[in-house]
Amino acid sequence: MKDAPCVVSVAEHTGWAHLVSVAAPGRVPAVIERRRVTLIDSGLPRQPYEHESVGMTEDQGNALIAQVRRSIAVRTSDVLTRVVTELARSYAVVALAIRKPPFAGLPETVAAVWKSYRLQCAADGMLYQLAICRAARQLGLDVHMCRRGEETSLAAEQLGVTLREVEDFVSRSGRPAGPPWTQEHRRAYAAGIAVLAAHAHRRLKIQI
Repeated sequence: MKDAPCVVSVAEHTGWAHLVSVAAPGRVPAVIERRRVTLIDSGLPRQPYEHESVGMTEDQGNALIAQVRRSIAVRTSDVLTRVVTELARSYAVVALAIRKPPFAGLPETVAAVWKSYRLQCAADGMLYQLAICRAARQLGLDVHMCRRGEETSLAAEQLGVTLREVEDFVSRSGRPAGPPWTQEHRRAYAAGIAVLAAHAHRRLKIQI
């Protein structure tokens, strides 16, 4: 089982994330580990674009964002490295699944973000999404993105089953990992299944 592929699936928030790790012993997907992790140092603002930088000068805002970025980069890299290292005792982590950011990237200056209300609302979340993707690529993982709400349909397509079958499977088979088992966990699990199916040597199956 040591060489069995594993996918780390992420449901990120501003400052923290759920990580749901998915493998398929016996070709049946399973949650092999999950945890909640912190992605920024204590004492730093988690949503600097939308809150703390507002009212600052551009130089002050840029300095704050740079400090936040550095913290997120370090903490995110540490978290993913630890997860991959611990899972490597039994599995080969091959990929990361994460929700697709609403924009391809963030501008260099805070002033450029302030020009777009939609971008300003999305920018804080993207700090974490983009940092997670960079850290995963630095670890040699394939990064797969999907739009929020499409996780189950992607898994169903990969497995050749219905949406309802995937929903029933992730709801039931993920519960042994312990509470809580929320919609966010289920979506992350489904995204992990979809990505794992693309990496598996043989077609995965779910037990209905």
